[in-house]
Amino acid sequence: MSPDQITFLKDTYPQFWHEKLESVPAGHFNLVASLLHQCDLIAVDNGGTEPWVTLHFERLDDDDGLFRAYAAPLIDFRKWPDGGALALIIALQFFNERQKMICEVCGLPGDRRCISPDFCSGKTEKWNVD
Repeated sequence: MSPDQITFLKDTYPQFWHEKLESVPAGHFNLVASLLHQCDLIAVDNGGTEPWVTLHFERLDDDDGLFRAYAAPLIDFRKWPDGGALALIIALQFFNERQKMICEVCGLPGDRRCISPDFCSGKTEKWNVD
């Protein structure tokens, strides 16, 4: 990710930030932001902003080199908000699966490699914004 993206996530979601996220491709920034935001919303549903889970990220050793996100509870399950566990599972599954379907450079859907190489390389004048 870019330094600006990293700074944004660290500042906005310090309770869920993990240093391993610095090596996530820039095109996957929105996936990371969505996951952290969802965890933040679930915490608010619980009546507070304190972290209720800790997130862990690891890079897979396979050829894909994707990341996997995991969560561990920080509070007793009985204190989780209604539907919190299900919402967390869905958010984690979305993050873990969508990486395979989104370009690592531009974030467009289709594949991990851009469906429009000209777009990612900046060769398309139409998309260049000064």
